[in-house]
Amino acid sequence: MNIELVIVGGGGHALSIADALLSAGLSVRGYTDPRNQGQLAAGIPWLGDDSELAFIDMHSVRLCNGIGSVGNDQHLRRSIYEQLKLKGFSFTQAVHASASVSPLAGEFGQGLQVLAKACVNAATECGENVLINTGAIVEHGCRIGSHCHIASGAILCGDVELGEEVHIGAGATVIQGVSIGSGAVIAAGAVVTENVEPLTLVAGVPGKVKRKIES
Repeated sequence: MNIELVIVGGGGHALSIADALLSAGLSVRGYTDPRNQGQLAAGIPWLGDDSELAFIDMHSVRLCNGIGSVGNDQHLRRSIYEQLKLKGFSFTQAVHASASVSPLAGEFGQGLQVLAKACVNAATECGENVLINTGAIVEHGCRIGSHCHIASGAILCGDVELGEEVHIGAGATVIQGVSIGSGAVIAAGAVVTENVEPLTLVAGVPGKVKRKIES
């Protein structure tokens, strides 16, 4: 059976996902979005809103999560992914041709996204629906929980451990061996040198706790 790819979402992140897929020589059937209509990029057509997926044979397609991960969209990204998996859909990995993923890396869950110029080194493991954005660096031995977002230019030094749905802001650095609890947010440009509790916002250089985050 010929497996086709469909992007869920039609905004800026969906465009980046289209770029990653096309750079790897893959073809995309189209995208779904309740608002954005028209062509996403390079002739990728709008298929309708997400309800259109009900008319697609889930065994003939693999989905790509085109929902971004900023602010409330971080929760929406996870919610859409989990809803569609419960319906029986599978998600493909999207790795840009210019990204570097070590052949010695560990296991990756469904839906991993590694965008342009990002680097994932040896013995790193990722859960499901993980986004490693443009130019981010994930060093050796990191453990990244499901639904995390490593934003553009962020650096995880060796043996960093992230719980689920952690957001590492653009340009932030997490020093080697640090553990960050589920739901935590590391602000852009922060330098994290100590372990971070779950549902905590950390900012600054060196990183300091600014407040707790409501679950």
